[in-house]
Amino acid sequence: MVTKLKSRNITENDFPKDADDLTKVSFILHYAILAPSSWNAQPWIFKLQGNTIKLFHDAERMQTHRDPLGRENIISCGAALCNLRIALRRFGFLEETVIMPPNSEENLIAEVTWKNTGEFGKDNKLFKAIQQRHSYRKPFTDEIVKPELIELFENAAKVYGCEFIPITINSTQMALAGMISEGDKDLGADLATRKEYASWVRSSGRSEDGVPGYAMGNTNAVAGILAPLTHRVFNYTDEFARGDQALTCATTLLGVITSPTDTPSDWVQSGQAVERVLLSAAANGLQASFLNQPIPVVELRKRLQSLLGLTDWPQLILRIGYPTEAPKVTARRKLDDVLLL
Repeated sequence: MVTKLKSRNITENDFPKDADDLTKVSFILHYAILAPSSWNAQPWIFKLQGNTIKLFHDAERMQTHRDPLGRENIISCGAALCNLRIALRRFGFLEETVIMPPNSEENLIAEVTWKNTGEFGKDNKLFKAIQQRHSYRKPFTDEIVKPELIELFENAAKVYGCEFIPITINSTQMALAGMISEGDKDLGADLATRKEYASWVRSSGRSEDGVPGYAMGNTNAVAGILAPLTHRVFNYTDEFARGDQALTCATTLLGVITSPTDTPSDWVQSGQAVERVLLSAAANGLQASFLNQPIPVVELRKRLQSLLGLTDWPQLILRIGYPTEAPKVTARRKLDDVLLL
């Protein structure tokens, strides 16, 4: 059964080319769930209905205190949608996608109608990058990201009506680093927010969701195992603020994903945009991680708009660069857990 395969381990050779279309589409969903998500919550549910894939937001996986509208999780679903569309085309399926269909079911993000042409897509650089992309939380090398790559990221975001705003000017970068540190402190000052974050921290073991200790920089094996407990008991706000500020200052390229307005449809498109940027980066040997702390803090988000001279809405903040070592990989839930037939 294709639903029993592990998404992290699949290869193109596993594609069930002699199976029926429903089985093929089920296999392709493995690539969708390799998308990044806030706190690795993986807040997506897929429903197969005829020749349509319905993508739902799993509201039970929201950080309801800090993000009561589910903005970050809807963005995550947008990233999964981007992967799904790229993978469908790679395996010979045409697709038409409707974002937030009118008069639709509760929590429905998108409907993707597919048709099997039997001819595999030939431009598979972004497809291959789906399995190359990982969040990289350590310092990058000091190698400068070339202007042609920055232009590639800008064009990637524009595909979905969004913008990638590159930040390479040192004074702007320092100002943003200060906002990120402030965001850490503002969010960390709230006990309910800290508890919500801690609920998604996992031991450095085999959990299929959440952020394991090793992915948060706990190189000590015992510290990694005890990460869920320590994050519930202790307040690491100042440590996070210092660490994130240092990472920001040491990164040669920062980028902000923006959308024209701030509606759920914009959040979906921002998710597609950021994933295409991330895949474009991974396809060229770069990795990235998120520093979104100013976004959920209303005043900091306004200041970020002012800093960058924006009328559009900032949705995500990225640091992008060349890794010094292989990224730590986070696990994914089984397809059976997110698929409704």
